[in-house]
Amino acid sequence: MTIKELKHLIDTKSDIFIIDIREPYEYESGSICKLNIPLDEVMSRVNEIPTDKKVLLYCKSGKRSRSLKYMIEKQHAFNNLHHLEGGYQTWEEESKAF
Repeated sequence: MTIKELKHLIDTKSDIFIIDIREPYEYESGSICKLNIPLDEVMSRVNEIPTDKKVLLYCKSGKRSRSLKYMIEKQHAFNNLHHLEGGYQTWEEESKAF
């Protein structure tokens, strides 16, 4: 999912579940959402991820969230996951322009 697509979903109050998978110290410096599940905890907490709505995973650059999305889809057959292209770093740079 692109920054522009996410911004639109947030602005239109769409039903999207957002998970920040960065480490707590990264999350504390700023975030897009209220839920922080660090990458090393996600697989043990997969039951907290809804299957009935669009779910967005994001990290700092998009690399960890892309890999995690693939892993969850393979191991748990989710089909509602997205990851934020460019991650929080790009969100910080581009979202201000909208």
